[in-house]
Amino acid sequence: MNEKKSAMPAYLKYIFALAFKQKRRIRFLAILLFVSVAARLTEPYLYKVVVDTLTDGLVARGFVSAQFTTLIVSVAIWFFLAVVVNTASAQMSFLVWHIGIKSSEEIHLLGYRRLLKLDYEQHMAEHSSRYAKIVDDADVSTWEMTNWWLGRFSSAILGFLGMLVIALIVSWQMTLIAVSVIPPTLWFIIRHVKKYEDEQRRVNKMWEEKHEHLADQVANIVTYKLNPHENVFVKRHEVYSNNATSAQLALNKRWRLVEMLNPDAFARFLVLGAGIFFVQNGAITLGTLFMFMGLLNEILTPLHLMGDILPQYTRRAQHIERLLGLFAQEDKVANPASPRNILAVNGRVAFEHVSFSYPQEKSGFRISDVSFGIEPGQTVALVGHSGSGKTTIMTLLTRLSDPTHGRITIDGIDLREFDLEEIKKYVGTVLQENAMYNETISANIAYGDPAATKEQIIRAAKQAHADEFIRKLPKGYDTLIGERGIRLSGGEKQRVAIARAILKDPRIVVLDEPTSALDSITERKVQQGINELMKGRTTLIIAHRLSTVRNADIILVLEDGKIIGEGPHEKLVKTCPTYKTMVDLQVEGFLADRSLPAGK
Repeated sequence: MNEKKSAMPAYLKYIFALAFKQKRRIRFLAILLFVSVAARLTEPYLYKVVVDTLTDGLVARGFVSAQFTTLIVSVAIWFFLAVVVNTASAQMSFLVWHIGIKSSEEIHLLGYRRLLKLDYEQHMAEHSSRYAKIVDDADVSTWEMTNWWLGRFSSAILGFLGMLVIALIVSWQMTLIAVSVIPPTLWFIIRHVKKYEDEQRRVNKMWEEKHEHLADQVANIVTYKLNPHENVFVKRHEVYSNNATSAQLALNKRWRLVEMLNPDAFARFLVLGAGIFFVQNGAITLGTLFMFMGLLNEILTPLHLMGDILPQYTRRAQHIERLLGLFAQEDKVANPASPRNILAVNGRVAFEHVSFSYPQEKSGFRISDVSFGIEPGQTVALVGHSGSGKTTIMTLLTRLSDPTHGRITIDGIDLREFDLEEIKKYVGTVLQENAMYNETISANIAYGDPAATKEQIIRAAKQAHADEFIRKLPKGYDTLIGERGIRLSGGEKQRVAIARAILKDPRIVVLDEPTSALDSITERKVQQGINELMKGRTTLIIAHRLSTVRNADIILVLEDGKIIGEGPHEKLVKTCPTYKTMVDLQVEGFLADRSLPAGK
């Protein structure tokens, strides 16, 4: 049985759901809205009273005291209502702004949380700035939509309904003439909205590409700084900017047709013509005609709003729909319905016939039928050529991805039975390039344990052999390190990452080529920190350098996603040709470097 499609779009339901959480503000806004609309509804009636009173006095060639009283009271009431409307409008504007800013803040935080939980594979498949832009666009669009619906549309719709009732009472004939233009106009507008929705999605994609290109340029600013031809960089970005701008302008030109065909003038012409006829025949007074023309403004206001806002409205609606689509997207790596209650682990790791491939790849498995075990406190090293599957094993052990076949266990328990937060607690990582944030050294280390004290952070830094260089910085542990840790050297960043892992105090440590980009002197300093981190912990090392892996209890040699050799260094040199070749190449390279004359 097909589910009945809701008349209200999902994005609109979500906007109202966010807004109505703020019950007190919504109630106050509703009161102000009714007061404001009631005041506006009264104003055209005052026009009628004033015009009719003036007409009667002019026809009689004199005004009696009662007429003067009527005029004075009408003006006084009009002034009072004007003050009420202005005051209520100001309060409503602030309330709508407040509700909108709170709603946008909530959707921003929900979007941020969704990005944190989004599959690692999804993050890797898209540009790094794409998802951030989805959240940012939805944040701004939520505020805009809240402002439109609670501020402008609600007032216009309520005013329209009130004025419609009064207008029908005053003259049902003129009311029917006035509203006769609304159905075809709505049909015309809705038809164009549906017609241009897909076109707006295409244009939105161009804005995304422009944003992504700009993010790329800024993230890799060093390339620009080290190369000439500034005009080439600018022209490349100009292409993205021009494409998006031109496409949006072309679409907005079509929206202009909707605004140009607004029936306001035609409706006023019909109503005024009919009104003059009715006044001549004595069916209504001149004051009633003035009153009706005032009512007509409110009746036609919703159509004016639709014409003004529609070009932006469609784009904003799609921004929110994209985030809702992200919320609805099912993750492959997700928490089990009933996670195992695990208080602690010993650190025994096992890969049992594990195979893995990315769904989009047709070429086969990244790793195939891999099985090995690591005992608590044991160190196992993975070596192999680039692309052999080493880093894939790291992503599986940290449950950034799940195996396509087979299973991975810690202490005999399948990783998929763990709460995802528990895995993060028990498994610590130090990568070749570790995330560094534009915060203080202390804050960067504290990502390992946000509840850690300053003393614990310093102790971890000392164990990582980072304390010495940190204390030499201008503000020590309170020094800002810049975006991606740009103010630190490679070795310093690695030692901060090691301190972060030590502070986390995991039972299992994964080291993914942590010293491969460092010189020999810096490597020795970092290795001292790594040794502290490895003490008493189950360790999986991924590395190319012989000096990093030769002391491992077991070395696994990978080739084309399969284990082709297993054992200690001494054994593999004799039994595994691939491993021996790697060792020989490193030794030859080292000796060749040593044989070069100074300065060469």
